[in-house]
Amino acid sequence: MIRTRSQILRFLIRTGPAHSSTLSSELLVSPATLRRHLLLLESAGYIQSLSDERFSPRTSLIECVLMDIAAQYSVQSPHTIARDSSEVARST
Repeated sequence: MIRTRSQILRFLIRTGPAHSSTLSSELLVSPATLRRHLLLLESAGYIQSLSDERFSPRTSLIECVLMDIAAQYSVQSPHTIARDSSEVARST
């Protein structure tokens, strides 16, 4: 995801629903550029359009995506690494 779209998502998650003019001025993005990014985020399901050009994050979907990413890059805890190392040492 490019930087502008991630900035939009972070802003909406932090502040809640926001008007497109607020997003444009806060993120220093032209209205036309913002509109293009909002349409892409909405079509991907990350945000939803509310009335009168307000947008809201779909936090449940974002949370699921983040959980999937975290699972792909899971890191073992130091306790698990130590236990696994001792099992390897015993087997040699």
